[in-house]
Amino acid sequence: MAMKRFVLLLSILMIITSVSAIAQAKPVTLTFWCGSAYYNSDEAKKPQSEWAITKIVKQFEALNPGVTVDVTPIEVSSETIAKFKAAAIAKNGPDVIELWTGSYLFPLKDILVPLNKYISAEDRKNISGWDAVTYNFEKNGDILAYPIGNNYAGLVYNKALIKAAGMDWDKNPPKTSEDFRTALKKIKETGVVPFGFDGSKGRILHYATIYWWVEESGYERLVTNANGTTKYEDDKGFINLMTYMRSLYEDGLTNADAATSVDYDSKFSTGKYAVTVGGVNNAKAFEAALGPENFGFLPFPSMSARPKVKASIIGGAGNCVAIGNYSKNRDLAVKFVSFLSSKASFIALTKSVTTFPARTDVTLDDLGWTNDPFRQKIFELSKNFAFWVDNSIPAYQYDEMKRFFPNILTGRLSPQDFAKQMDKLVQDKK
Repeated sequence: MAMKRFVLLLSILMIITSVSAIAQAKPVTLTFWCGSAYYNSDEAKKPQSEWAITKIVKQFEALNPGVTVDVTPIEVSSETIAKFKAAAIAKNGPDVIELWTGSYLFPLKDILVPLNKYISAEDRKNISGWDAVTYNFEKNGDILAYPIGNNYAGLVYNKALIKAAGMDWDKNPPKTSEDFRTALKKIKETGVVPFGFDGSKGRILHYATIYWWVEESGYERLVTNANGTTKYEDDKGFINLMTYMRSLYEDGLTNADAATSVDYDSKFSTGKYAVTVGGVNNAKAFEAALGPENFGFLPFPSMSARPKVKASIIGGAGNCVAIGNYSKNRDLAVKFVSFLSSKASFIALTKSVTTFPARTDVTLDDLGWTNDPFRQKIFELSKNFAFWVDNSIPAYQYDEMKRFFPNILTGRLSPQDFAKQMDKLVQDKK
């Protein structure tokens, strides 16, 4: 009798266990809006099933039976962020979304999950860039996202055109901004456009030359200008940056159509420009066009004799991946984001997407870059970089800079008058 009761009890337990297992295996779908940190224009030409991120997602699904990740490719933009805000209010947005860091991320605080209590000790230790996703850059503030692939930028050049002008920047690069001007004049004598870029896109600012403002003024001054404690009008570094870029244009050392140009990359790739702005994200395309032997990277020559920031490269974790606070699968979403940020995932993505891994435990050897001079140089320089200015100040102020930079470049607006315009903008927003 006792044996029968035992068998009956065991059967009941097995049934309960089976029902529990079925309940746990209930299908779950995570929605993921992913941008350029997870796929690029080259991959976009292929079926999505061949993308590196798709393969990583499949690995996560295999490790988590019953879980499906619905991946929607996006372009991270102001329009996408507005769409995300609307979806968040309706509580039907993505569980996980790629966003920009810093000043673009912080205004979204109320619709994101603070991740402080979810992040593992291993992730905290081995992933870099946490300050870029911590609310208002506060030391112990809410962590709003995981930092993802890093991009770094400076000046890139065509070695053959530099050599034709009698210089070798590998061995003797220009050290100061005036050395750079002298070098550009030598290039001009050969009949090639020395320094070509798209001023109309504002790319020249956040990709490169705005570093000279950070170098001379320092980050504290950027913040105080932005909040109105100090003035742009009195900021020597800000004025000097604008004045210098205008002087290059006036001296004929840039492309004549810099204010309206939209094709700097193709012109550089076809040998029409000797120098342009660029970095990790477009390096592969430039190398393929020029050949590795002719593609060079130039750290920023110094503009200030007494720089407050001395890094020679600009960049860092400009993108991040966050979780909507309306998500019904918060724990699973965190697990997914951590998986995307794992060492293995970063290595796979970096080989495909061209950004640098936001991890301190990934080596050049892991990435197969030990024989790549460009990436070796960036890898070393990335240990000391100036963070993206457009992610550091309010978006409306940086948008103003992008909008009016062509006018400053061509002399329709003086640097001093534009600085006053920026100060008025700050006061009007208060």
